[in-house]
Amino acid sequence: MEIIEKKIVYEGKYLRVINKCFKTDKGKKHIWETIERKNIYGSGAVVIAALTKKREIILEKNWRASLESSIIQFPAGLTDKEGETEEETAKRELLEETGYRAEKLIPIISVPLCPALTFTKATYFFAPVAEFVGKKRKEDMENIEVLKIPTEKIDDFLLNLPQDTELDIRVLGILWVLERKKLI
Repeated sequence: MEIIEKKIVYEGKYLRVINKCFKTDKGKKHIWETIERKNIYGSGAVVIAALTKKREIILEKNWRASLESSIIQFPAGLTDKEGETEEETAKRELLEETGYRAEKLIPIISVPLCPALTFTKATYFFAPVAEFVGKKRKEDMENIEVLKIPTEKIDDFLLNLPQDTELDIRVLGILWVLERKKLI
């Protein structure tokens, strides 16, 4: 497989749609529509799995326009500040979205977010001790409720989500990785 041509078919403020023409191993040409973010540096996004001193996992109930509903997810954000490392972005996003500060972050994994649609990757960090230092900064476009779930109750919470709420399936995968690495 080989990309032989790229053509921008739409460009907005934050996203562009690109038609990628590629040739198969048998020489046949196809076009695949992809999306690129215009406002990122590095891999694209960071996600923070944080634990409070009381061994509570910090999650968010975050309203998303694309879903037209809320989703349970880890705190996260784009690497949208030039010169900022992914770790710095992760610390900033955790503080901005939840009011919790993490001095120590452990890199967990970096994975594609939606490989059929975009090359954007998310780098996951684990914050073993997150301390509440103040109210979160509320952005006009965000509607985030911070959830603190005791580790011993996380399974029950995830199996009985609040009504009209979706689950980011990556939460399950990252919790699994953290358990296997004996971090939670």
